[in-house]
Amino acid sequence: MTMSGGSMVGRKRSGAFRLVALLTAALFLWAVAAAPAASAHATVVSTDPADGALLATAPARITVTFSESVELQLGALRVFAPDGTQAEVGSAEHLDGKPETATVPLKGGLKNGTYVVSWRVISADSHPVRGGWTFSVGTRSAPNSGGAEAAPSGDRTVGVLFGVARWLSYLGFAAMGGGAFLLIAFAPKLAGDVRLRRLIGGGWLVLLFGTVAALLLQGPYAGGFGFGRAFDVDVLRATLHTRYGRALAWRLILLGGVGVVVSWIATRLTEAVVRTRQVVGAVAVVLAVALAVTWSSAGHSGTGSQVWLALPADVVHLLAMATWIGGLTALAVAVLGGGGVLEPDERLGVVRRFSTTAFVAVCALAATGVYQGWRQVRHWDSLFGTDYGRLLIIKSSVFLVLLALGFLARRILAVDTPDLARLRRSVGAEFGLALVVLAVTALLVESQPAADAPVKAKPVSATSAFDTGSANGSGTVNITLDPARVGQDQLHIYILDKNGVLETVPEVTASLALPAQQLGPLPVKLDPTGPGHYTGASAVVPVTGKWQVLVTVRTTDIDQATVILNVDVSK
Repeated sequence: MTMSGGSMVGRKRSGAFRLVALLTAALFLWAVAAAPAASAHATVVSTDPADGALLATAPARITVTFSESVELQLGALRVFAPDGTQAEVGSAEHLDGKPETATVPLKGGLKNGTYVVSWRVISADSHPVRGGWTFSVGTRSAPNSGGAEAAPSGDRTVGVLFGVARWLSYLGFAAMGGGAFLLIAFAPKLAGDVRLRRLIGGGWLVLLFGTVAALLLQGPYAGGFGFGRAFDVDVLRATLHTRYGRALAWRLILLGGVGVVVSWIATRLTEAVVRTRQVVGAVAVVLAVALAVTWSSAGHSGTGSQVWLALPADVVHLLAMATWIGGLTALAVAVLGGGGVLEPDERLGVVRRFSTTAFVAVCALAATGVYQGWRQVRHWDSLFGTDYGRLLIIKSSVFLVLLALGFLARRILAVDTPDLARLRRSVGAEFGLALVVLAVTALLVESQPAADAPVKAKPVSATSAFDTGSANGSGTVNITLDPARVGQDQLHIYILDKNGVLETVPEVTASLALPAQQLGPLPVKLDPTGPGHYTGASAVVPVTGKWQVLVTVRTTDIDQATVILNVDVSK
């Protein structure tokens, strides 16, 4: 049996696509299995005053220090007095210019009682993080935050709209970029097709709208405000001083230049000489790369480890996405849709040339996607135990289905006279799934990376004997740290005598230390909660690692002993 050259090429490409699918899955599984643990997300290292502190006089200001640099929006630090009124003066700023701190001065003449501090800042990867603590002046009272959340979670409507704005931005970039690529690289004659011009111009408008919407919504999203603050000039000004806001501003500027190129393509491309087309094509590529950088520099790839590799890899990932998904859309609209300015043979030639380009784009997506997955996930618990990991699984699964549809399309093209109606259906299915991929991508960008996100942790316990040297001064210290993860934990300490019976002693103190990173000792405030039982309800652990719990047991006025117990803290 003989085989045409087209069939041989088609089978080779089909085999290559199967190989890409298998390698993508295998490399991702290997990368996750072999990866080391990653460092934690931005967490509180210390607060001044300390959580639960009882002060003789009111402090002049309050300060919180984080494990990494943070950006401050309006309302980043709020302090509520015992009567529920706000006690801070002005806006939060970095203490002495240190980017990992946030501080705000307090009003004078503050009354005695318990004060509630609420903080909400932007982490290095543009995600808002939040929390709170309390301290008291003179005497303790019931905390009162005036009806506000101690750690505001933000407006749900704003979060949904912000996610939609991100999705529209990706959609517009893909439609505009992929359509322009198909037009300039393979079929300048298609500039006369009104359908393709509308796709490219519509993509530009959607990207513009999505960018403006994201710029207006970023402030309320990061600050935990309602939708009504989207048009607040002060909120917008604060947004423009953040890394994400500056990236969006640059994107808007670039879109002005892109608009000029899109307009020229629609009106002048068919008449231009080859040299002019090449120059315009080069300008379009530069603008596309610059637009992609506005996403990458403000997202996960712009912070953390290996930024030098992660940022260009993310740019390639975005460009490959636009080439494949946007090109498919343009193909369905202007080439496979029937009619138009191309002859049947020309349409088939464009489809086959784009097929080769799509294969290269898929390879780039697979390679950069595996690297991004490894960098943001790092270990199995994060893959299956976090929202980011689960979204990545969904995206990877849909991507594999898209590869299968691409394999089907290449089988259709392998014959000398392809069934274009069947090919249209296949491309239509790819386009529908591509919209799902873009939606999941928007959610991934909005989610905390799995390597930094907390996974379900379990309490850890440790036991050590103690002996203060006095009569009846020996026994056992048993501790439990719950849930033994980065952030706020509860420390339970049980003191047992030499017979194993819970025993109340004159004094027990505790602190945390991480010698490997020269952190601590960090004091833990303990409250007696029963015979021989002491609880630290607000033990703050800023980073992962093998922590030491230092427990000092005093059995008489002068006799005491300190024991060191080791516990492993995860994310």
